[in-house]
Amino acid sequence: MDLPQSLDEPHDSGNERGRDVPGFSVEDVYLYGMGMNAIFNAHRCLMLSRGEMPSVMYGFPYVDTLKVLEKFGPGATFYGFGTQEELDDLERRCENGEKYLSLFCEFPGNPLLKSPDLKRIRAIADKYDIAVVVDETIGNFLNIHVLPYADVVVSSLTKVFSGDSNVMGGTMILNPQSRYYAGLKKTLETEYEDNQFEEDSMYLERNSRDFVDRIQRINHNAGVIADVLRAHPCVKQVNYPKYSETKHHYDTCKLPDGGYGGLLSATFHSMEDAQIFYDHLDTHKGPSLGTNFTLSSPFVILAHYNELDWAAQFGCEASLIRFSVGLEDTDALKKVFEFALAAILEKNSQR
Repeated sequence: MDLPQSLDEPHDSGNERGRDVPGFSVEDVYLYGMGMNAIFNAHRCLMLSRGEMPSVMYGFPYVDTLKVLEKFGPGATFYGFGTQEELDDLERRCENGEKYLSLFCEFPGNPLLKSPDLKRIRAIADKYDIAVVVDETIGNFLNIHVLPYADVVVSSLTKVFSGDSNVMGGTMILNPQSRYYAGLKKTLETEYEDNQFEEDSMYLERNSRDFVDRIQRINHNAGVIADVLRAHPCVKQVNYPKYSETKHHYDTCKLPDGGYGGLLSATFHSMEDAQIFYDHLDTHKGPSLGTNFTLSSPFVILAHYNELDWAAQFGCEASLIRFSVGLEDTDALKKVFEFALAAILEKNSQR
């Protein structure tokens, strides 16, 4: 399969967002059994190579990432809103002598799809000696290029890289231009276990052969569904990188032929409206994301059931439904969502 021109060239029109990072090679890519394993080992290897210090979790993340940083090592400072004011606070702490091992962030975040200001994060990290770890699972390699701003990039290959829901995998990628590169490579020489099951690797490679075509269709379908949801009065808020207040941060790392990904979420004016919509939505239901078929879930209830009030303060309301948009016919998928939205109005008219 031929790659689009912009994905094949090392640099785009005079912009620093080139695909290549000087010195990068396949030897800087480490495979793991799943994405969370890659995240844990990025954290673990940084502690081994740099010494134990607190970490920073910037932006509201997938729940397990925060738990890894909090439970393994000396803990983490959590900036759950992902705002400039929180970066101001981080700078003040660093100016006052606080030391940090790393800053973890997702690009964009799950489930609110906010994009962190990687340029500013990189500048702060360089000034105060903080390693930057970016989880690009939601954005994915064909839409965004975050390695120039990160010391380590992690990703779940289980998701849209595979798409087929029949194999798991994760990856950790080192930036050879990072000041921590030599220390991490030395640590990985003794700590990395290449225990990837051969058939898992075969399935990952096979499933990824149509990655480019799938991403283009998923980007298109997700954009259409975002527009359908945004236009309906029963929907309170649609979270999608294209329409986020942090879009300019996403666009900083977006590739010329890239899109805004296949993940979005929506909140409703009441839990009852959310329930009616979800019950009438004829898609597959369940956790995970990046599947070739559209997958919907009441994400906050599933991930934060015992801490709903805590999640709500960061904008993750209980009525939030997350959608991982797939490869279905666009018009057919629109009708599925329009039917579920119409059910809310119909039920409300009967009250």
